[in-house]
Amino acid sequence: MKAKILIILILSVVLSSCDDGKVIRCDLTEAQKQIIPSYEKGKISFIDGAGQTVYLTIENHLYWHSISKNHDEYYYKLKAVTLKSRPDDLVIGLNLIADGGLSEDKYKVSSGYVNSSFLVNINTYAHSTRIASFGLTVDTEGNFLINSSMAFHDSLEINGKVYFDVVEKNEGSMQLFYSKTYGILQFRKEGANFLTLKD
Repeated sequence: MKAKILIILILSVVLSSCDDGKVIRCDLTEAQKQIIPSYEKGKISFIDGAGQTVYLTIENHLYWHSISKNHDEYYYKLKAVTLKSRPDDLVIGLNLIADGGLSEDKYKVSSGYVNSSFLVNINTYAHSTRIASFGLTVDTEGNFLINSSMAFHDSLEINGKVYFDVVEKNEGSMQLFYSKTYGILQFRKEGANFLTLKD
């Protein structure tokens, strides 16, 4: 009997000293989800630097991801769109993450909505190299937050077509031109076309 009481007391002390932790959820707003077009056709084509047409298939995913940090369980929504050539030698990933970069202050958010990280990665798997990675931030209203490596164009002509509300992001020798309506418009490398959206 004394042993049972001792075990109960020990368990009570151990359990009372544990930090219960919190469950924190950060979702994407509807406006943020619109940053990446749905690409409903399932295929998209670009013109490469040699003038050849590159066809990419599209995979769409929307799910919750979780991590544990400081005894808290942190859930954030992730919208991922992958564009792949066949064979898989060129892969472009567009990832919208409702975490604002997982910075400490995001754990204090009570509304469940935060600025979101938007990452565009271009990888070539034939050579196992990443060509470029573009990081942008989107506010809860779905607006890109412009910084020194970015520019916003009310209108811009690319490949003979005028596009509106275009974000330009520079990373090293690469440039990304992007719109919420069409998605990726063009990648440029050292001032020359690398991939341009084909109508």
